[in-house]
Amino acid sequence: MDDQSAVVGGTILFTIIIVIFSLLATIVPMVLIFRWIGKMKGQNQALLNTGVPAQARIVQVGHTGMTINHVPQLNIVLEVQPQMSPGFQASAPYTVQVQALIPVFAMGRIQPGSMVPVRFAAHNPSQVAIDLRSMGFV
Repeated sequence: MDDQSAVVGGTILFTIIIVIFSLLATIVPMVLIFRWIGKMKGQNQALLNTGVPAQARIVQVGHTGMTINHVPQLNIVLEVQPQMSPGFQASAPYTVQVQALIPVFAMGRIQPGSMVPVRFAAHNPSQVAIDLRSMGFV
């Protein structure tokens, strides 16, 4: 009986270890992904609230292959055309690449050659967010 009890006890322990490992292997990546999404969304929101407004011409659009809640993430190359605004002196147009979540219903406006409103960080003009609110989306 002792050998049988040891085998059953070992099997139960092994099963518990597998279950714990499986839960951790599922939960940890999910937590990291949600934190990354929250950070990305928070940075974009801060730019949209406090960034310098400008217009940008879309140079190139490509899919990243990632979707979040059925909203595709796109790689977008923009030519930002800064304008004079209080506290910021306009500079020459510059090119920047951004990744943005673009709802499917807004993709008709996110095409090469299109002009879109953007906001950028005055202290780091390479940080750019497309202002979908100004376009009537979101």
